[in-house]
Amino acid sequence: MFKELITPAQELPIVKNYTGDKGHLGTVLKNSFWDESALPDVVILGITDDRLTNLSAFSDSSDTIREQLYHLNGFSDTFRIVDLGNVITGKEVTDTYAAVRLIAEEIASLDIPLLFLGGNQSFTLPLLEGINKNEAVLTVIDDRIDTLAQENSVRDDIFLNNLSNETIVNLMAVQSFFVSANSKETFSEEFKGSLFTLGELREGIREMEPYLRETDLVSFDFGALKLCEAPGQDRNSPNGLTGEEACQLAWYAGISPNPVWFSIFGYNPAKDPDRVGAMTAAQIAWYFLNGKSKKIDDVPKDEAIDFMHFIVSIEGIPDPVTFLKHPVSRRWWMEVPSPDCDFFPLRVPCSKKDYRKACKNEIPDRWWSNFNKSY
Repeated sequence: MFKELITPAQELPIVKNYTGDKGHLGTVLKNSFWDESALPDVVILGITDDRLTNLSAFSDSSDTIREQLYHLNGFSDTFRIVDLGNVITGKEVTDTYAAVRLIAEEIASLDIPLLFLGGNQSFTLPLLEGINKNEAVLTVIDDRIDTLAQENSVRDDIFLNNLSNETIVNLMAVQSFFVSANSKETFSEEFKGSLFTLGELREGIREMEPYLRETDLVSFDFGALKLCEAPGQDRNSPNGLTGEEACQLAWYAGISPNPVWFSIFGYNPAKDPDRVGAMTAAQIAWYFLNGKSKKIDDVPKDEAIDFMHFIVSIEGIPDPVTFLKHPVSRRWWMEVPSPDCDFFPLRVPCSKKDYRKACKNEIPDRWWSNFNKSY
């Protein structure tokens, strides 16, 4: 159905004019097609609608990123990526939103990970609607909280206000000089989830992995990056994530055993004459794809006999807490009591730091957070 809603990649000038080495990603993508009898491991989709945003010349963002992405190295032949092309811009912006939602619904029904390029963060909403999941987990990587904005703000500045009340929202890399104490309190009152400042993220970027492991959609704002490493921003703030940190977060999202979707919003080609920012965005996208090519299905099931089990007694909790560690991926999980689980406890992603904290007779914050959600 979604074929009627997109301009196929093979019809885009950027793809038509692509020439590159055999080992480049573009050589494979240029000849990749949607085949329902052989579903891909990941799909790429772009957006060209630049309405409801302060950015100018925004419609070229997806193809400008795509051009750089095509010249990066490809992956093994067994890992199949299909570039679907760009969503056709509707007569009204609501038409484009509806098209994105319909496409997202079909992709989500097939459990296929999605890499979404271009557009502004308001398109987070139709993507989430397409996922159509109770208590969907949204991870927003941004330098500020896009909510509680002035009434004259454009829609991409206030998209958080329009989320379902059931959505669990994690915010990463926000910068303290852009976020007031009142805004943090309001966020914690209105949204279920966690907020991490840029400083907290840098103190332990590995601690972000469990949150990205269980997310459904990552909404990455290009403005979260340092301007000198990622030209093509309207905000012009000198501080932010480094390119390496952004690629690390994208890789964490990629290696999740869940069909995580990753979207890169807010890149403006008009402010990136040398295409340095486009290459930064392409490398972030590449690391997400690289993670997907290496993911391991390490979700503990039933007795989880393939896992190492660590049982820790913590003062204040009547029953010991069991931690599980996968011997190959080395990732950790933690059991939390839940009335919705009949045979086995709720198992949530965690880190070795949570285990060490439990060994010191301290209840991990992640345990409390998930326990409170259940009761």
